[in-house]
Amino acid sequence: MKPLRRPLAPLALLGVALVLVGCSGTPSPDPDAGPSIPPGITAPPPTAPAAEAPPEVESSLPAEIAGVDTTGWQQVPVPSGSATFRIPAEWTVAEAPGGLEVLSPAGQRQLGYAEDPDTGDGTCVDGSGTPVGWRTLGLDRQEVAIDGVAGAAYGAAALQLGDQWVFSMGLLPADAAQRPQCPIVNAIETSAGIVSFGSEVVASGSGDGSPWAVASLDAAQQYVADPEYATLRAIVMSLELLEG
Repeated sequence: MKPLRRPLAPLALLGVALVLVGCSGTPSPDPDAGPSIPPGITAPPPTAPAAEAPPEVESSLPAEIAGVDTTGWQQVPVPSGSATFRIPAEWTVAEAPGGLEVLSPAGQRQLGYAEDPDTGDGTCVDGSGTPVGWRTLGLDRQEVAIDGVAGAAYGAAALQLGDQWVFSMGLLPADAAQRPQCPIVNAIETSAGIVSFGSEVVASGSGDGSPWAVASLDAAQQYVADPEYATLRAIVMSLELLEG
């Protein structure tokens, strides 16, 4: 026969198990504690509020400017907020002293917009600042209507400075666009001050205007028929001055 006390062993083990289960119970969560983050994991930063989109710039000009359809072009405000103009969708601008530079899709400076620029002292000089003999030939003239500006026009001309030819284009007084003389100053007077928008403030073919130095008078005349020229002319003629 088996001893009568052996069946008591399983009962004893069961009692120990019940005690262990009771000791290993999960404690009640603290209602005041924040969410638990496992060790080694960094909590994500709080989501920043979405930035407000800049206000759209409205234009009162038609879609077609000087024979170019500008539908889909960008409307660009200048840093001071006093003016706006259009550029093709794939073109860009970069800030420059007093305004903006207009860049082609390849990143080359094509035009400059500037407020209160240095327009020189009226002396006709070459790129080095030396007075030289000169002659000009008007290549294109277009009427422009800009609120707050009287007697302005768009003009393009070929300018010979010594042995160098320069192509010049921009906004200038109507009589200067009709009969270009050296120095050619692409600037107009507005109620807010002098504004320049064109190839150079003062045509010289040097510095920022180096791309506008051309090989000959014939090269300047041929450029007027280039589609790129039509695009640049439309950009310049899209300038609008804003109130305030």
